[in-house]
Amino acid sequence: MATVSSTDDLAHLPWWRSSASRMVTLYLVIATVISAQQTLGKARSNNFAIFRASFWHLVHDQDLYAWYRAEHWDLFKYSPTCALLFAPFAVLPYDVGLLCWNLLNAAVLSGSVVLLLSGRAGVAALLIVLLEAFGALQNTQSNALIAGLIILSVVAIERDRTGAGAAAVITSGAIKLFPLSAGLFGLMTPMRWRHVAWCTVLGVVFVALPLLVTSPDTLLQQYRSWGAISRQDSAKVGMAWLGGVIELAFGRAIPHAPVQLFGIFVVVGGAWLARDRWTDPIVRHLLLASLLIFSVIFNHMAESPTFVIAYAGVGIWWAAIPRERWRDVVVLAIVLLGSVGGSDLVPRDVRLQWHGRIQLKAIVTIVGWFALQADLWRYLRTSRAGAPRPSVPRDIAPRENGPLLPAIPTPAAPALRAR
Repeated sequence: MATVSSTDDLAHLPWWRSSASRMVTLYLVIATVISAQQTLGKARSNNFAIFRASFWHLVHDQDLYAWYRAEHWDLFKYSPTCALLFAPFAVLPYDVGLLCWNLLNAAVLSGSVVLLLSGRAGVAALLIVLLEAFGALQNTQSNALIAGLIILSVVAIERDRTGAGAAAVITSGAIKLFPLSAGLFGLMTPMRWRHVAWCTVLGVVFVALPLLVTSPDTLLQQYRSWGAISRQDSAKVGMAWLGGVIELAFGRAIPHAPVQLFGIFVVVGGAWLARDRWTDPIVRHLLLASLLIFSVIFNHMAESPTFVIAYAGVGIWWAAIPRERWRDVVVLAIVLLGSVGGSDLVPRDVRLQWHGRIQLKAIVTIVGWFALQADLWRYLRTSRAGAPRPSVPRDIAPRENGPLLPAIPTPAAPALRAR
């Protein structure tokens, strides 16, 4: 398996410090400003209130999935382990806990991207996801954290840190179930059985972790309640995913399973075709980008703040492969129509018409995912035919007709070393 140089090896490179670290700082500043606005304003964050209250409900043996309208106006829908993991933010004063929560989300997302893509490539990917990250932080949801943990699972695998990769997968899966799909990448390495063992052990530990504060009988009942509320949510229609777009187009509900099985078939099929090419960084990053987008557009519970996960995939896709004009157009359309078009930069009536009614953000992201599949399959086919391919991670890849930016003398990117 191929490994990349550690973060310490990158730290001495001036272009890495000046570009990537400044982008991470920008994300942290945005998280701080958003937290200040939320704590100084009259209305407190409902999502943060739900997370915060869930820990105390777990500790006091209360049903995590019941209504608590005196505390917040929606239901807690995550695992009992997620409620326990929120303890550090629940025991802190509200304002401090909110700030720490937003900083964690911003740091994990931005840090994971610059660890995966060095230099301007990481900066470009973070710029593509910036508005979606802003929206996710405003909603104080966990989606930015989940996106970062999925990316970190691949970063850890690239560095042969199987335990760390499994920990990232299981931790994200303790918040929402769909990130467990990132475990697929560990199966593509020579250490697949070690990866399975780590995931199994950590999975059992995380499922049982709430026993630190509650009894076995109460925990079992919590899991039953979680299953019941999850089954209720599976009946929702018109959400921001492929099945929801189809439902809006035909004006009626459709079975969700066939649509989701199609997405699973495409993702697993792409991984199977690339099983002997995992050491190629472009293949790894395209598969990761595909999974990130898949996690949203085939998720029957997807809504606008969830798209920070998909847009992280769009950014990685665009930055990981040599540029072509058609791809530039697709990604630009995704950003302008989906991200900018759904923001406060656009009049509210326009947003409601195009985003609230026809799920435009979902539509352009779905188009991007299919374009990514074409890129992946074409790259696998041409590289197998003997076409030259890059063997090291690149800064922003050159366009067919010229470079993205004027040439800047910088140290060479750290090479992959085969073992």
